[in-house]
Amino acid sequence: MARMKKIILVSLFCAQAALAADPGMSATECEVWQRELSFAQSVDKHDKQAFAEHLYDKAVFSAATDHPQRGRDTIVTNWNDIIEGKKVSLEWRPQYVSIAADTNVAMSRGPYVFSGKDKEGKVNFAIGDFVSIWVRKDDSSPWYVVLDGGGPPPKEVSEEEARKHLANAPSSCPRK
Repeated sequence: MARMKKIILVSLFCAQAALAADPGMSATECEVWQRELSFAQSVDKHDKQAFAEHLYDKAVFSAATDHPQRGRDTIVTNWNDIIEGKKVSLEWRPQYVSIAADTNVAMSRGPYVFSGKDKEGKVNFAIGDFVSIWVRKDDSSPWYVVLDGGGPPPKEVSEEEARKHLANAPSSCPRK
């Protein structure tokens, strides 16, 4: 029993040390975090042009699914109802960003909330977590989303649970 307590205490200490050692995201990761936020804001503002400007020309959405959407024009067309926000609303926020070994590739992840009215006019909410892969040509070019989606289907929740889910994302990039 004493040995088990030692193992648990050492594990807790190591976990706390690991958390304390991670002071936040690098400047480059914060660039991607900000670009992801800007992408989300293009939908919040119903700005189709701004949405399109975040997409790599050969991007793939609904990646790793049975129905991928390929190419900027196809994605913008398929996302039109979401961008307009008339039938369904989508909000998402970046929470985590990691830069790859190739510093021109990054992954962004965070919470999203879908909401929309059913036939009786009741607003329904669903939550999930997105994953986006971003690329840039070089250090001076903007980041573009090249792959998006492929996660588990959204989970139906209450409005309160939906708001809490989005609140998990920081309001600004947690920079080192």
